[in-house]
Amino acid sequence: MEIHASHVHGEVVFNMVLEGERLDVEMISPAMNITGFEHAPSTEQDRKALAEAIEKLGVAGNLLTLPAAAGCEPGDSTVETPLTREHADHDHKHSGEHEEDHAEFHVTHAFRCEKPAAIDSVSLTLLSHFPGVEKVRLQWIHGQRQGAAVVEPVNPVVRFE
Repeated sequence: MEIHASHVHGEVVFNMVLEGERLDVEMISPAMNITGFEHAPSTEQDRKALAEAIEKLGVAGNLLTLPAAAGCEPGDSTVETPLTREHADHDHKHSGEHEEDHAEFHVTHAFRCEKPAAIDSVSLTLLSHFPGVEKVRLQWIHGQRQGAAVVEPVNPVVRFE
C-alpha cells in the first residue's frame, strides 16, 4: 500500500484501504513531526522522546478513531524508523553520509471490522496527539470508492462520500 510523497515537515501522508472486513492504515511522517528531531538520539531526553513516540504510534487510537457502529478491532501493527538502528560507531561522524537526515516514521495498523459499511467517517486523532503535525494528506479506498483529502487540526474528521 506504500505511496510516498516528498518529505515535508508538518505534513503526514495517511493511506487507508477498506477491503471486505479488513481496514489497513498506513502513516508516513517526518520524524521531526513526531519527536521534534530527525537525528539519531544522542541524549537521554532524545531516547525517552523516541521511546514515547514509538509507544504512542503503536496504539491505533492515537492515530484515528472509527465509528463505533463499525465494530472495528485493531490487529497487527508496525512502527518503523531508522532512528532505532543501533550504530556501533554512532559517535563517529562520516563526512558526506546523511542516512539519518530526513528520518521518517512508517506506521501500519490493520483492523477487522464487523460492519465495514458503517465506516462513513474517520477522525484523525493524530492531529491532537502530535502537535508537530500541521496537515495530513489522506488517500483512501473504501469499497468501490476512492478519494483524497487534506486534513488540518481545525477539522480532523473526514467523511467518505
